[in-house]
Amino acid sequence: MSVQRRIVSRRDFLRLAAAAGGMAALAACAAPAPPASDTAAGGGEAAAPETVELRVSILQGAPVEPVNEFLRDATTARNPNVTTKFEYINGDLAELVYAQAAAGTLADVFFSADLYAVPFAKNDVSLDLRAMAEGDPDVDLNDVFPAMLGLGTVDNEIHFLPSGLDVVTMYYNKTLFEQAGAELPTDTWTWDDLIANCKLITEMEQDDSGNPKYWGLSNATWSWWATVYPWVVGYGGLILADDRSTWSDPKTVEGLQAYANLWAEHNIAQPLGLDVGGDSFQLGRAAIYTHIQALRTPIRTNVADKFDWDVQLMPVMPDGRHRTGMGTWGMSAYSGSKHPELAYQYVKNIITPDVQTKMTQAEIIVPLLRSIAEKGDWTNGLATPPQNFMAFVNGADDAILPVMDHPADCGSFYVGVVQQSYQAALEAVIRGDKGAAEAFSEADTVIQNCLDENS
Repeated sequence: MSVQRRIVSRRDFLRLAAAAGGMAALAACAAPAPPASDTAAGGGEAAAPETVELRVSILQGAPVEPVNEFLRDATTARNPNVTTKFEYINGDLAELVYAQAAAGTLADVFFSADLYAVPFAKNDVSLDLRAMAEGDPDVDLNDVFPAMLGLGTVDNEIHFLPSGLDVVTMYYNKTLFEQAGAELPTDTWTWDDLIANCKLITEMEQDDSGNPKYWGLSNATWSWWATVYPWVVGYGGLILADDRSTWSDPKTVEGLQAYANLWAEHNIAQPLGLDVGGDSFQLGRAAIYTHIQALRTPIRTNVADKFDWDVQLMPVMPDGRHRTGMGTWGMSAYSGSKHPELAYQYVKNIITPDVQTKMTQAEIIVPLLRSIAEKGDWTNGLATPPQNFMAFVNGADDAILPVMDHPADCGSFYVGVVQQSYQAALEAVIRGDKGAAEAFSEADTVIQNCLDENS
């Protein structure tokens, strides 16, 4: 999951730190707590363990709150003297975290996500969990899908542990494909296969103006990095190399033009800005919608018996792989926590087999532990559709991570100059206003100017 909020730069963090300097200084002068003792003063019977309150900062409601209830219960089961206090996040997450960290008041454990991993790590807000995890018999980091673990890894340090396996997957309307006489998507489809079959859908029926009544592809995620960047990687391109912006790299341009041609040339995708009164896929107006597994429950609820649907791997790119994006949310430990070991004990539960199984059975996640996910029996008893649950798993090894190496003041795929520049260029190409070479050369210039200013 990707929570799209503004990333606070190092400059902003220092400004917040200065404003909170008085509180931080008072905290620094506080006397350290005395070491815990196994016996009461003067010997005799062992003293009762001191109750410790662990503060946890989370988003309210599903899926974050129920997951943290599992983490709380698992923590208490192992540490009966620990109580957990949930503190609910309001407003901008990054600004809240930075301000509280600057004041030394940030919760021991806090919600995080892929877009925050780098800035929180670089600003010394989140605690590196690797050493504790590698020495923990309850945790097997090698069992976690590498890309998922990579979302929280910065310079080989682990700064948040992910919740589930969130690979962007293809939801498809079986009824619409069948009505058009098209083949149903398979796990060997290429994008050419998708285009050919979606043309049967767009040509099936037109409105009074001659426009398709049904579209092959929803436009809901047209500019999302997890939809766009796989076309760069799948064509062998790159967007950043040696501190140079490379959106105009020939292979990058080729991939992005091919993506834009789903609209500009093949006319199989819902036009940008076309309002059909809601999500076109769930209304039965678009045959394909691309998103993560978390959408299966709301789609099932909203579609009900309107049409049959299932999920499938994303089509194969020219590099021979099912390129797609992935991202997720997870939990971090505060680097300034007074209880770093307990904070780790809380966070680590999110990747233990017991909690992963409980979250899976509650239909919150697809398990990110290979030992569970690849067996297939984790799907037993889950509500359907979809039927092809393993599509959520089998795309993981071909999925890619977002580039998060731009300077904070230039933004990223999620915010700022980088996001604004690539999305504006892409829209111009999709609408046919410019070719990909021209549009992304202009984007490169804007992004590179920002890189130069912040090098």
